[in-house]
Amino acid sequence: MVAHVARWEQWLADTLIIDIAESETPDPVPLLAETDDGLTTSDELGSYKWGKNDGEYLYLLYLLDGDGTDPGDVIPVYIGESTDISSRLGQHSRKIRESLPLEAWADDGSWGSFSKYDHMATVYEQASGSLYAWIYELDENTRGPYGHPTYRQELEAKLVGLVESMEQYDRVFANREFVPNRTLYEIGKAGPDWITEEDPTLERVRSPDQREQEPSASKLELWNNWLENYLLSDLRDPEMNDPIHLFDADESGRVRLTDTGRLARSDTIDDRIRREGRKCVDETGIRDDGYDGLLYIMYQLTAPVDEATPADISPQYIGKAEAYGKKRELSSNFTEIAQDRPATRSFARWGDGDYWHIGELSMSLLGDDERKQHWADALFESESRQLSQPTYLWVHAWHSGADTSPYGHPLTLAAVEPLLIGLAHAASPQALLNQDGVPSEAGQ
Repeated sequence: MVAHVARWEQWLADTLIIDIAESETPDPVPLLAETDDGLTTSDELGSYKWGKNDGEYLYLLYLLDGDGTDPGDVIPVYIGESTDISSRLGQHSRKIRESLPLEAWADDGSWGSFSKYDHMATVYEQASGSLYAWIYELDENTRGPYGHPTYRQELEAKLVGLVESMEQYDRVFANREFVPNRTLYEIGKAGPDWITEEDPTLERVRSPDQREQEPSASKLELWNNWLENYLLSDLRDPEMNDPIHLFDADESGRVRLTDTGRLARSDTIDDRIRREGRKCVDETGIRDDGYDGLLYIMYQLTAPVDEATPADISPQYIGKAEAYGKKRELSSNFTEIAQDRPATRSFARWGDGDYWHIGELSMSLLGDDERKQHWADALFESESRQLSQPTYLWVHAWHSGADTSPYGHPLTLAAVEPLLIGLAHAASPQALLNQDGVPSEAGQ
């Protein structure tokens, strides 16, 4: 955790703290202002965001526990990104104001009933000082907290992952993306009680005095090193049976269909998903062993297995399935595995139901749905079930205390997934089929 604090505070020192110190910049800029007519967007914010429409922006909503000269003074409340920052901050201001007064909040029983705006409104109401907004414009020279060039979607995910890992911000940090489902489940149960009744000022966790060194490895090198330690390690382990074909196909590569007309997964990958999934859940629900859920990579090989190097791994898709749900403790993606049912409708997101990977891909291949059309185009010959080349799936039960992110620190499954997507995009931008967490032009 100390390493995460160091990276977060160094990044703040190089960015926000400079803007606060500079006389030419208006920071800190309050998001809201009290007037005779009630709460409104502050005039300072109106001037600050004026003209910031088309661009690449990160933004931070924060409190100050001090004068803003030290990174430890900054209490992060929400981190986001946008190409239209003026409209986005205006929306946040309006929705926070609509969430007040807190006495009007009621749990309607749905996921997200206590929304991020309710959360931010609660923090605002209980804070003794202002809620500030900071706008950070990105360009080709922008670097993230790990020292590498970055883009807005990746930068948001990296910063959220760092902040979420620091316990002192657990109650005030309102982000819902890149945060473990377990945290979201607990927030949903507690509602406004999630934030303590005390003024949200926090016990400092001091970071080391020394600055982090410039990164010693490029993004490509980090990706390759991580593959060596994880996916390629399993490929070389005779007890793991990797690579495992995702689909049940004949010798020519034509994928068979199930009795319900969906693309058939291989028996071997079904066994792997169940085996890894049972490390996370059992018939009683979430296991106490600490596994977050499943990390998976769909990939192809450009060399024989016994000769494969990281450069021969062509990542097609990176994703996760968390064992915890957001509204229910046990995620619906794991109920079949937990109860050892033969059905595979959801199946850790690889099920053949209409809203899961294999089901969506099957419908796209038949022309009934477009959600996975880009997968169909990439994996199959035109208008057929003939694979363009063998496609494999690697599945790993992720333990946030034992497993290591590509940047060398333990992270939750929710935080490590977008980091891997960012590195895979740097290594194989044309092959990667992810549409979220990549630069906008790549995800279109």
